[in-house]
Amino acid sequence: MLPAVMTRLLLLLSLILIAGCATAPEPEVRAADPVKTIDIRSWPSGLVIELNGEYIGTTPVELVVNSTRSGNWTADFARGFSPIIMRASTPDTSGWEQKIWYPGDRIPSRVLFRIPGAMKRLAVN
Repeated sequence: MLPAVMTRLLLLLSLILIAGCATAPEPEVRAADPVKTIDIRSWPSGLVIELNGEYIGTTPVELVVNSTRSGNWTADFARGFSPIIMRASTPDTSGWEQKIWYPGDRIPSRVLFRIPGAMKRLAVN
């Protein structure tokens, strides 16, 4: 009788050990969407920055945008193949400059805007 109990106990322990050794499938890891940071500067400082008409901030400012794996603009910034427009303007909008890219173009790591004569307009305010 004792050997039958011992046999069952050994069988049960071996099943538990086998089940414990089974490897669980690794969870599916989703890679984060690629992003790129753009350092936006201007001369003079303090220009208002907009991306496709949306306010970003005043220079100097850093902007983090979604990108493709190779660092290009994605179509989520424009409808269809519309341009991506970054605009810098003086606070009184008397002077401005803009830069234009299209989906698929390389995202720059630094953008510099220069508005001649803006120093005088900013100094008056």
